[in-house]
Amino acid sequence: MKLRLPDILGPEGLDVQKGRAGVKEYANALVRKYWHATLFLGYLILMPQFWLLERYIVPQYWISCPLDQAIPFLPVFVIPYVLWFPMIALVLLALCFHDRGDFARTILLLYAGMALAMLICLLFPHGQPLRPIVTGNDIFSRLVRYTIYANDTNTNTFPSIHVLNQLAIHIGLCKSRLFRGRKGWKRFSLVMTVLICASTCFIKQHSILDVIGALLLEVPLYLLVFRVDWSRAVPQGWRDRVRAWERRGRLQEEY
Repeated sequence: MKLRLPDILGPEGLDVQKGRAGVKEYANALVRKYWHATLFLGYLILMPQFWLLERYIVPQYWISCPLDQAIPFLPVFVIPYVLWFPMIALVLLALCFHDRGDFARTILLLYAGMALAMLICLLFPHGQPLRPIVTGNDIFSRLVRYTIYANDTNTNTFPSIHVLNQLAIHIGLCKSRLFRGRKGWKRFSLVMTVLICASTCFIKQHSILDVIGALLLEVPLYLLVFRVDWSRAVPQGWRDRVRAWERRGRLQEEY
């Protein structure tokens, strides 16, 4: 029988001591089952670093190419650009609760891309000179002007973290057993990935060179994170202790 919160308070909810013990057991079982969710804490390290780069790094180089001039400014592409945020959150949460292994690999791929991109920005301070003066008053132009341009500078753009993260999410979704056999979800993810990558250029948030750089960088990162068996680097004794700890959590949950 699985442990449920309503069951731990006793028949009339008056057994406080028993209720507290039950809540503690239930919490411990959840911690053991979902301890890998602590990987989300990596954002608390990387996001302040990104903010510091945006605030204090002064560009010394400007990245663009003639092809950027041929790409029109299309404010409507702000929609797939901002859909990137909920898509990353939803896919990571789904993997976290249903596929621990590929959740860990996906979020580590995402972190590796962000960290390497920020290192490049630190060693090679740069920006892109492509942003137009947005004068339109339609909803899409206002989103670009007041949501994107007002909160994200045109510096530290190569390679595009937006593209790196979206590629990591698409790879994680396609590799996960949670989405195995679900071709519709994989096709949807592919379409969204193409639109999100294209949106970075159509709203002039990135140069096409930033997108190409992200695509090229993602290949070796994918091979390192998904193809190399890093579990062998963990001592066998540690792995055995973690498995035993998790097993106790499953027994408590089923009690």
